[in-house]
Amino acid sequence: MNELLYKYKKSPITYSVIGICIVVYVVSVLMYGIEMSAYEGLTFGGYNPLLVAFGGDYYRLITANFIHFGLLHIVVNCYSMLGLGVFIENTLSRVEYIIILGVSALFTTLLPFVLFLINGFEANVVSGGISGVIFGLIGSLGALALCYKDVFMTVFKQLAPNVTMMLVISFIVPSISLSGHVSGMIGGFVATYIILKLKRKQKNLYEDLLN
Repeated sequence: MNELLYKYKKSPITYSVIGICIVVYVVSVLMYGIEMSAYEGLTFGGYNPLLVAFGGDYYRLITANFIHFGLLHIVVNCYSMLGLGVFIENTLSRVEYIIILGVSALFTTLLPFVLFLINGFEANVVSGGISGVIFGLIGSLGALALCYKDVFMTVFKQLAPNVTMMLVISFIVPSISLSGHVSGMIGGFVATYIILKLKRKQKNLYEDLLN
């Protein structure tokens, strides 16, 4: 118990996100059972572009990130979130980490929604899960590796085979949203890259003022 409390204090945001996902999943199990159908996912806040565009259900752009359709779905996602999230949370500031999570979550559904508005992309899709945010953290790590290299590049290279496998699975398994994964990764990369560039600019400005 003390060890868990210690881990939570070191990475409260990551553990809180995982906790929210677990609580939401437990509620869904009580309502629908261990596995949720697409229709049940819709009633539980899953993302569908038609309901967002014509039903005004804009909350789905966020709530979809926290629902999971089955036990394997949530176990794999929470495990992945724990490994990547703790690392990124302890690398950046808490505020920066929250921004990256928020942007990744929004990009996961927002970019596919924009594509739907343009050409009807994935009109009948029902999606959910924190995996888009996980891919956002992968994008964040990519931005860190690009800007600072060294240890971050080493970690990114170690993760590259897993990322490739996850993308391949996204292609093969129809129920997994490839667009959500890619969009989340773009969001995490862009948010982190901008944050790092602003930090570097502020540091240079501060050094100029001292000189």
